[in-house]
Amino acid sequence: MGYDVGIVGAGPGGYVCAIRCAQHGLKTVLVEENRLGGVCLNWGCIPTKALYAATKLLAQAATATEIGVTFQAPTVDLAALAAWKEGVVSRLTGGIADLLEKNGVEVVCARARLGAPGRIDLSSGTPIEAERIVLATGSAPIEIPGFSFADDAVWSSEDALALTEIPAHLVVIGGGVIGLELATIYRRLGSRVTVIELLPEILAAIDLDRRTVGVLKRALKGQGIEIRTGTKASGFESTGNGVRVALDGADPIDGDRVLLAVGRRPSSADLGLDASGVDVDRRGFVAVDENLATTADGVFGIGDLVPGPMLAHKASAEGVALADAFAGESPEATLAVDPDLVPQAIFTDPEIASIGLSEARAKEDGRPILVGRFPYAALGKALGMRASDGFFQVVADADDHRILGVQIVGAEASDLIGEAAVAVRTGLTLEAMAETVHAHPTLPEGLKEAAESALGRAIHAVNR
Repeated sequence: MGYDVGIVGAGPGGYVCAIRCAQHGLKTVLVEENRLGGVCLNWGCIPTKALYAATKLLAQAATATEIGVTFQAPTVDLAALAAWKEGVVSRLTGGIADLLEKNGVEVVCARARLGAPGRIDLSSGTPIEAERIVLATGSAPIEIPGFSFADDAVWSSEDALALTEIPAHLVVIGGGVIGLELATIYRRLGSRVTVIELLPEILAAIDLDRRTVGVLKRALKGQGIEIRTGTKASGFESTGNGVRVALDGADPIDGDRVLLAVGRRPSSADLGLDASGVDVDRRGFVAVDENLATTADGVFGIGDLVPGPMLAHKASAEGVALADAFAGESPEATLAVDPDLVPQAIFTDPEIASIGLSEARAKEDGRPILVGRFPYAALGKALGMRASDGFFQVVADADDHRILGVQIVGAEASDLIGEAAVAVRTGLTLEAMAETVHAHPTLPEGLKEAAESALGRAIHAVNR
């Protein structure tokens, strides 16, 4: 049986692409060897954020006496917490299955490889013929020399999210997004946490200004999370009741578990790409052009499998754009998502969110800019929430005042970045942001105030 579109991988890129293709009337089949929703819904974004929200209660309880609230110290039923987290995941993945069915997408559970042109070979037997094939197989965690996920003492992010135990001392290797988010969760659960980062700074792969990262580092230190940058972990040995992690040029660290979170690699192996004429770079990313087409006719790639930010919402945006293009309805000249228009949200405490250019990058590009900032400490809502750490930053073109980038470090930054993303995407000006009436008292007022600061007319902060 032939299909208009065959999609390999049912993560946030693949299942979204499949639903949109079906909405356009294209006969669509979606192939997934594991669980609908991919890594994000099952072992990544969703369980991490569920646990982040759940453990935030523990952090708030620990300081409740500051506002005159006293009660017994909370206890954690780890099995119940894990079951609740799985319930959240199951509800979402079940919803995806229902949406795929109601939109007429055929779902096949099997391992897939590219076969002859226009064919997907399946581990279950009968191959699939499709006019267009979309590869959306996502990514997997990276191992480094001296550390293997095959060893019980070394956790991947998936292992950490399984909530099998709360280590007395968790050694996190990798100071990127995943490592810091899980460090935050386990510190709230009661673990002593040490983060080892090879590079000179945490979150080095993200375009963040030093001021933003500095706020987070101070907060993490205040929470009792130790950060060691410029440090290489070279291996470990079991000590009978834990692990001893060897560090180049420094004394080893004794811990109970190692969480390896040094990044992710595209899941491009064993897909039959070479034989099908699909080019892959040395890092495993599938090469695509501006329209997400690979070097093989009729084969396309989206999500973590192709270059660009490894973010679920980027994958979904590419999936929708590609489906619209298949139906001849794409409004964009090119389908590839501009990385500067993809917001980033980091669920540490405080949260960090960003969109567009940082101040440092704008200066490196030689752009004349205006920069405005406004502190959380000057927002009544933030003070009432006991969330005064952080600030809003707006970067704009000095000539036409278009907003080029926004960084927010502070409470609910992941939600607040939505307004900023619209501003950057549509070329909104500082004046438009500053003159838009924002409800009071709310956190989004910080964006308005930062825009006013950039214009030199701040009311609730001193103009610099």
